[in-house]
Amino acid sequence: MNKYIYRTNQSFRLVLYLFLTLMGLSCSKILDIAPLDAFSDESVFKDEATLNLFVNGTYVGIGHSFSSDYTLTEGMTDNSYSKYSGEHQAYTSSEINRDNGENITRGLWANSYALIRRVNLFTEQLVNSPIPQNVLLRLEAEMRFIRAFKYAELLKTYGGVPIITSTFALDAPAFEVARNTIDETVSFIVSECDAVISILPAFNATPRGKASKEAAMALKARTLLYAASPLFNPSNDQAKWIAARDANKAVIELPGFDIIDRGTAEDYVNTFNGRNQSEIIFARYFTPTNPQNGNNGSNSMFWPNGFDSYCPHVPTQDLIDQYELVNGKLPLEAGSGYNPQQPYENRDPRFYANFLFNGTLFFDPYSAKAVRPLEYYRDRNDPNNPDLNGRESRGAKFYPDGASATGYNFKKYTVEGLGAYNFGNNRQTNPWIYFRKSEFYLNYAECEIALGNEEAARVAINRIRQKVDLLPITASGEELVQRYRRERRVELIVEDHRLADIRRWKIGPEALNKPAMGVDVYRNGSVMEYEYDFLVDINRRWNDKMYWFPIPFNEIQRSNGKLVQNPGYE
Repeated sequence: MNKYIYRTNQSFRLVLYLFLTLMGLSCSKILDIAPLDAFSDESVFKDEATLNLFVNGTYVGIGHSFSSDYTLTEGMTDNSYSKYSGEHQAYTSSEINRDNGENITRGLWANSYALIRRVNLFTEQLVNSPIPQNVLLRLEAEMRFIRAFKYAELLKTYGGVPIITSTFALDAPAFEVARNTIDETVSFIVSECDAVISILPAFNATPRGKASKEAAMALKARTLLYAASPLFNPSNDQAKWIAARDANKAVIELPGFDIIDRGTAEDYVNTFNGRNQSEIIFARYFTPTNPQNGNNGSNSMFWPNGFDSYCPHVPTQDLIDQYELVNGKLPLEAGSGYNPQQPYENRDPRFYANFLFNGTLFFDPYSAKAVRPLEYYRDRNDPNNPDLNGRESRGAKFYPDGASATGYNFKKYTVEGLGAYNFGNNRQTNPWIYFRKSEFYLNYAECEIALGNEEAARVAINRIRQKVDLLPITASGEELVQRYRRERRVELIVEDHRLADIRRWKIGPEALNKPAMGVDVYRNGSVMEYEYDFLVDINRRWNDKMYWFPIPFNEIQRSNGKLVQNPGYE
C-alpha cells in the first residue's frame, strides 16, 4: 500500500467521526460503509461514498474561532482584552518571538501545512480512480478551495510562504523549501480560486458549509484586497487596487445574498445568532450533536459572570467610543450631545446589538430566569460589599474573579435565552461566518478610496449604514479614510478582521501603543456614576516586527536555512 495512504488511513477514523458529528449522522451509518480501521487506497479513492466523506471531513481543518477561548484574534487588538490568554498578552505587549509565535497563532503554520499535505495527497491519488469524472472534478475543486483558504490564512499571517502542491515524505528529517514571494503566493491563491469558480456548484445548489462558486469568489476578493493594502503593497501599485476593486464588486453584485434594510439592528443581531442567513456566503455550521466548542460556545466566551461565564474576551473602552450617536458624531466630538453620565443613550443601533453594559435588558437564564437589567455597578459608599454590588460587577457576590475587566461584555454571536454552556438542550448551533456580503461592500469602498473614486466609496459605505438607519457620510480626503476605517471596525467586530486590518494598514502604533481601558460604574443612591479612567492593561506596546508573525524556528532549522525568517525574529 502507498505509504501516504497508509498514514492518512491511520487518522481516517477520527476524520470520519468528526464529519459524522458535524453532519449529525449516526455511528451505525458510517460503520455500514466499511471497517474504519481497514480502509485501503481502493476503498478511499475508488469508492464514491467514502471519498465524499474524506472530502467532507477535510473541511474540519479550516477551523473556526469558536474552537476555543483563545482562537479569537480580537484579544490581540485594540477592540478587546483577553483576560486569560497569556499568548494574546504576549502579542499585545510585544513579547512575541521565534519560539512562542506558534503558540500565539494556535499552531497555524503546522496545522495549515498538514491540511495542505492532505489536499496534495488527495489530488495525487485521483489519477486512476474509477469514480465518474464529473464527481472527481467537483470533489477536487472543493479540496483546492480548502487549500487556497489555508494559503490565504498563511499569507495574511506570514507574508510569502512556500507553495507546495505535492506530497513530501511525512517522516523526512529535512523540509528544504524556500519561501515564495508575496506576489507569487497571492497569484497562486487567485489562480486556484479562478480554477474552481467554474467547477464548483452555485450556493443555492450546495449543502450548507461546503464550498461554492460564490465562496471561491469571496476568497479571491478578500485576498486581492489584502494584496493591495500597504503592508503587502508598499509601492501602492494601482493595478492591485483595480484587481481588488473588480473582484469585490463582483461579489457585491452576486444575486441571492441580501442585506436586509429595515432601519433597525434586528437583522444584524439575527445574522450572528443564527436566525438570519440572508447575507452569509460561507460559514461553519454546527448541530446539536456537534455544537460550537464541545461544552462551551460563544455564550461562555462572551457573557458576564452573572450568567455563569468568566469573560475571557471583553470589549475595550476604545472600541465602545468608536460607536457614533445617531446624529453621526462620536461621543467626544463637539456638538454630539453625548452625556458621559448617560453614556448609552442615542447610539448607533449596532452598539446595542454588539455589547452588554450596565442597564442592558437581557434574559438571565440563571438567577432571574427572566429579562432583567444587567448590573455592572458597585456601591459608591461601600464598593467592597458584595451584598450591595451588582451581579455583573467586579465586586459581585457570585464569581467576582470572572467579572469583565472592562465593565462591558460582547453580545454579538451570543444567543439570548440559552445558558452559557452546551449541556442537554442548551446547544449553540449559530454558525461561525467566514464571508458575508457586508464585508465586500466595505472591501469595495476601500479600493475605490485608494483609486480616488470617493463618491463610489461613499455609496458603498452608506449602503451598510442605511440598513440601521444611520445618517449618510459625506466626508472626503483623509477624513473619508478615517470614517471608512471606523465603519469597518464597528461593523465587523468579533469576526476576526481587526488584527488583519491593523497589520495590513500598518497602524500598529496607533492601535496598540496605549493601555486597554474600561469603565467603573458606581451606584450612589438612585444615581449611576460613570468613571472612564479604569486601567485594564498597561503593558500594551507596539514593535514593527509584529506586522508579520514569526515562522516557527524548528521549520527554519528543518529547511537547512532555505526558509528566511521574518524581520525581527532572527
